[in-house]
Formats: sequence, structure tokens, C-alpha cells
Amino acid sequence: IRFYHCHRPYYEFTNIANYSVRYEGRRYPTGEHLFQALKFMETDSRLAERVRRMPTPREALREATRLRNRQRTDWFEVNVGFMDQILQAKFSQHPHLERLLLNTGSRELIEDSPVDSFWGIGANGRGQNELGKALMRLRDELR
Repeated sequence: IRFYHCHRPYYEFTNIANYSVRYEGRRYPTGEHLFQALKFMETDSRLAERVRRMPTPREALREATRLRNRQRTDWFEVNVGFMDQILQAKFSQHPHLERLLLNTGSRELIEDSPVDSFWGIGANGRGQNELGKALMRLRDELR
């Protein structure tokens, strides 16, 4: 099952889909807002809050990218673990998403992003698909 594009099935699985996530008492407009804010929560809570308040997920990404020299130094060691937490929160807080995920059975989930070869499969289709893997881990836990 491929997901990525906003007018196609399973777009809900993306971090930019319009599903809020509550985390440590705060509401984040999307999973992407939370993911980007987590880069700064331990280093500068004001920057994390600035990212949380960005009007769109793409702007949250842009702001976090602009501030990357101030993000936690171990980000690339902990980011997949944080993604697992974000997905667990998002899907448990939106039961219809949990059902949608479970209804995928044992099919492979692939983030069909042409621009991201870490979280998705990238332009050449051979990326790491870490978001798809994280969703499949969550699906296995929910069974």
C-alpha cells in the first residue's frame, strides 16, 4: 500500500495529514509539527513552541530546518524512536485511523515520497521507507 499524495487513499498515514496530536499536555496541529518541535524540546523550549505554532506542517518543517544548528545533537540517533511515539499517540487519539491501519492487514506500507529517501522511498524508489516501517511496527503492536 503506497501513501503520500493528498487526494489518494491512505494520505491519513502521512505526518502532514490534518490530524492533531496531544503530547505532554500540548496539542500539535499535525504529527509533523510535533516531530519538528521535538528537535528543540530539550535544547530550547521557546523554539519548540515557535515550531508548534507554525500555521502549516510545511512551515513547521521550514522553520525547524532554518534552526537546525540549534536542534538536539543526537537527533539522528533518536528520531525514529520519536516517530514511533508520535504515531502511537496519533493513531490512539484518532480511533478511525487505528482501524484504517489495522485494516491494511499484513500488506507492506510504503511512503511514496519522491523527495524523501529516509522516511519514504525517494525518487528512485529504493529509499529506506522508515515511516512505512514505523507504521507496520505500530500495526503489529495493535494486533
